[in-house]
Amino acid sequence: METVQTSLVNYLTQFAIQILPYLFLLLLHHFLLAPLFFRRKLIFYIPVTLVLLVGFGFYCFNVGNPIAPPQGPQGMFQGPPPMAQEGSVPPPMPMNVPLANATPPPFDTLNRPAPAEMRSAEGMPPQILPDRGHRPMRPETMKLLIALLLIGVDLGLMAYVKNIRAEKQIRALKAENQKNQATIEELNRSAANARKAESELVFKTDYKQVRVKPDNILYIEGMGEYLKIFQHGAATPLLVLMSMKRILEQLPDDRFARVHKSYIVNLSRITASSRTQITLEGGAVVPIGESYRVAVSERLKFS
Repeated sequence: METVQTSLVNYLTQFAIQILPYLFLLLLHHFLLAPLFFRRKLIFYIPVTLVLLVGFGFYCFNVGNPIAPPQGPQGMFQGPPPMAQEGSVPPPMPMNVPLANATPPPFDTLNRPAPAEMRSAEGMPPQILPDRGHRPMRPETMKLLIALLLIGVDLGLMAYVKNIRAEKQIRALKAENQKNQATIEELNRSAANARKAESELVFKTDYKQVRVKPDNILYIEGMGEYLKIFQHGAATPLLVLMSMKRILEQLPDDRFARVHKSYIVNLSRITASSRTQITLEGGAVVPIGESYRVAVSERLKFS
């Protein structure tokens, strides 16, 4: 049990030794160096990052990897063979093994010449060429590459998050701008309607000019190119040469509405209304056009 606990503690210790440098590198870059990069202060970001990588490389090559005993080209311990060490005695050959089945010693042990197939053209043993195959990457180099990858991933994720935040801020600003624009347009419309309500309309009729206040108009009836303007308290309507569109532009749109292709009414003078007609002060009845019923019902709710 103690052996298992000791092995687990050793494993966790080695794991922490391998992981903590990457965690420290990532936190230091994320909170200290990355803000310099995104503020475009590269004159500070590049040298500090290089210093950090140099320090991490020093750790990888000197601290992170324990010094291994020297090994030979094939992974064997360098040094004289056991039989050549001083004071060593070669093991005796077993007596129960027949000589015919005994493995002969190497050629160089018995000072015998090498076979003909192992000799070169000059009679010498063939030269062993160096292996030019794949070489595995050193662990230290792999650690540096992982550190560079962590820095790149950190910069990419931070750029992605900043881009999302910027898009949200832009959308919020656009929505606020549209809201402010709608408020400004509503204020301008209200101010324009107030000016129109206070001003007097001037009409030419019977070779003279007549001034009419918008609030005194009950309703307007269209008759081709002419308009009949019915006023409160007036016995006869005014007959003027004007189009429905033009007089609507001169009237305050919060008080007047077109309820029929031939009628415009003053909403403040309505005494009763139904689905098909409107009753005004003085008992005048104005029909509601079928295509205007929805808009008129909405206007009458807020009038």
